[in-house]
Amino acid sequence: MRSRAVLVLLVLCAVLWPARAGAEEKPAIPGQNLAGLWCPTEGSGKARASASIRLRHSGSVHTKVTARLTVHVPSSWRYTKSLLLSEDTDGYRRAMRCFARPHGTQHRWWGEWRSEGSPRVSAEKGGLRVTLDTFSWIDEDNGWFSLGPWKIEQGTAHWRILFEPVPGLRSVKWTKILVDPGAPGAESATPKPTTKEDATALVWRPKGEKAPPPVAVRLEPDWRRSYAAQDNRFLFANLNDGGNMAYTFVVSGLMLYAVARLRRRAGASTLEAESATTLRDWAWVSTGAVIVFDGDAVLFRWLRALGDDELWTAREPRLIFAASVCTATLLLAFARPRRPVVLAGAALAVPVLAVAFQPHLLGLPADLDVSDGTSYRAFYALSIAGGSAQALTFLAVTAAAWRLARAADLIPPSRRTPGAPRELLMRYAGPLIVTLTLAVGACYILAAERNWQRASWLSDHGDPQYGIEHRGELRGDVTWFVVNSQNWWLPVWLLTGIALLAALRAAAARPTDSPVEDREDRRVLMIFFPVVVGMGLGVFANNGLLSVLWVFFNMLALRLVLAVGARKAVLNRALESSTERLGVTVTAARRADILGRARRYREIHAKMRRLDHGQSDDDILQRRLLEQEVRGLHTWTDSAGTTGRLPAQVSVVDVALALGPRDTWWGNGRRAALLACLLGLPASTVVVWSGWIRGDHWRANLHHGFGLPDIPMGFLTWQVCWAGAGFVLGALWRALPGRRGPVKALTVAAAYALPAVPDALGNFALDQGHGDLALIVVTMLPVLTLTGIALDLETFQGERRYWQSRVGLLLSIYQMRYFSLQLAYLVAQAVALITLWQFFADTGGGPPPKEFEGGGGR
Repeated sequence: MRSRAVLVLLVLCAVLWPARAGAEEKPAIPGQNLAGLWCPTEGSGKARASASIRLRHSGSVHTKVTARLTVHVPSSWRYTKSLLLSEDTDGYRRAMRCFARPHGTQHRWWGEWRSEGSPRVSAEKGGLRVTLDTFSWIDEDNGWFSLGPWKIEQGTAHWRILFEPVPGLRSVKWTKILVDPGAPGAESATPKPTTKEDATALVWRPKGEKAPPPVAVRLEPDWRRSYAAQDNRFLFANLNDGGNMAYTFVVSGLMLYAVARLRRRAGASTLEAESATTLRDWAWVSTGAVIVFDGDAVLFRWLRALGDDELWTAREPRLIFAASVCTATLLLAFARPRRPVVLAGAALAVPVLAVAFQPHLLGLPADLDVSDGTSYRAFYALSIAGGSAQALTFLAVTAAAWRLARAADLIPPSRRTPGAPRELLMRYAGPLIVTLTLAVGACYILAAERNWQRASWLSDHGDPQYGIEHRGELRGDVTWFVVNSQNWWLPVWLLTGIALLAALRAAAARPTDSPVEDREDRRVLMIFFPVVVGMGLGVFANNGLLSVLWVFFNMLALRLVLAVGARKAVLNRALESSTERLGVTVTAARRADILGRARRYREIHAKMRRLDHGQSDDDILQRRLLEQEVRGLHTWTDSAGTTGRLPAQVSVVDVALALGPRDTWWGNGRRAALLACLLGLPASTVVVWSGWIRGDHWRANLHHGFGLPDIPMGFLTWQVCWAGAGFVLGALWRALPGRRGPVKALTVAAAYALPAVPDALGNFALDQGHGDLALIVVTMLPVLTLTGIALDLETFQGERRYWQSRVGLLLSIYQMRYFSLQLAYLVAQAVALITLWQFFADTGGGPPPKEFEGGGGR
């Protein structure tokens, strides 16, 4: 921790140090040998080199480019021994620049990433062998970037691969040059290749040439990879942003329709009317917040296209500041917090608005760019405004979430004033928000510094120009952060889920066994499922235009599994000699009687199993008496008082388990949500490890400004997902098919998994890989299975005192044969989970966001 603090302090000092006018690199003398100037070649006559580059299109959204450069360095070369030193030494960097960088001292290649352990230096006869492995992605439709001795030019319809070794390698002997453009192969290649390897790789083997051949390969990429690499194109970006915003618009429209139907329902209580009003207000507020929060990018894109590009580019940072205040104001108006929260929001908005509308009074330029060297006063003003904007967003979201959570009965009442709602207090919220803001800022600065070190690993650190450009780059990163950091986090989906939960809580006062029994309540639950539980799918070729369709796919999946399994639910079966449904007679008032019958039923069956070991006449008579008592336990009366019997193949234990641990579906839902949240902790760890840390993901997150904050946010997101799935399981407990919890859990898990089918088919058609989709789908099943078992156990919690452990009670509830099946079922799930994680999960990662990158090989 101490080393991290020192690193943060050093980075801050570098950022705050006033940047001086940059000194130009020393120009070369006309006619001078640049290779000899920057990299002496004396003694390198026996050096040999080979290079290869491969494009991998299949199994990922973007084409991944990997390159390898191998140089055999003779001992007679001047800098050979320096290659044995540490990477942090000037001698090592000077020697390695001769192989990996053109003439100059401050080249930074933002698009080049090094593989783990690269470069590798090993001893061989007569010198050293240097192997440099690098990689990158083609994720833009124009421009270029350098990768070792290669230059990749990116066009919309065609890509070019050029072999451009640095001057220090132009006089060495090249043994092999390989270009593998991937399927379907190269469109043209100059000069003509010597031979071919594998299916598409072209090989050149220069012999007796004084200079390497100017290899150039042209290829026409598959339309799927070409389309995915269009982040910065006008139409592509607008479609992507439009699809992302359409998700909120559709959900808001569904909520407004549900509110209209709720208001028409006869006999609605005051609580239901209030929750409907809250849901309606949030539908409009969430729509407005997303338009202001995310729609500004679309607006500026249109303004730059139709108007003065430079003018609107310069105005954009200030208008983003103003938009953040508008979003926060909208959320605070909805939250209606107490005066201290309002005053805190107003205080945070003052520096943001001051920078947005009067930057010149603070010494800031019109575009708020402080990278070229501005006063301390201007830099501090911009930093304070950026931190205030981030804190204002946190405060507004917290206030809105507090109001919705209180309506959903997720916040306990005040202790000081019994019966009164608990208010959001700034003495607790304030320090937490400030800590979060500072933590996010520190993570961003550390990531920016790591990214600089990655790109400039071969720069001359002793050159004064290095320090000047380092400070300027970091100040520019801070400028980007303070302007755009508030756009990082706005969990509209989470607030929408809480609003829907509040509407369900109000509906729980109605005397129904399940929200499925009421069409209006069922409609709200159907919206809740895709918002909180459903996976974020439908992103094809790096574009989220179709993602809104998965709102309907998730709703349809839940409706489908309920319709298929409704007739098989225990409480939906009719009593024998009666047409009345069993669920009508199974009420909270009969819970004690049902649990008592269930316990006696298990005791009788335990006796009968013991009697089966002996077959005397007395045992047979005693067994008949026990069977007669079992028949009496299955005698049932309907709501009219008519005596009948339980349905065939339904025991009193099944009826007790169908009740669940609580008397209402809302109570069952809340309890299941808590259990699923706790039982989902290992599942969240697995999913976050696979999606954020494993493989190349960790490297990308370390160099992405919001990568580290995204990890705990991802963990909390999955915890909410498990809790939401548990709530759906508990709320629908009495309407789900199956007699045991694991079978009921299977129904909800199936509804969760079905929308993955069209997504998987789309991924297969586009050949872009499935990522962790299979892992996530399989992970949900054990979480819900364990939750179902826990609910079954809690149903008989009153008997816990009579057993030495919960396992003994569970053995009694399930009986040995059922318990063995459930145990085998869980083991099979664990094996499937481990198998998918180990063999099928995508651990390669993708290109990190380009917020730091300057572009090209510069």
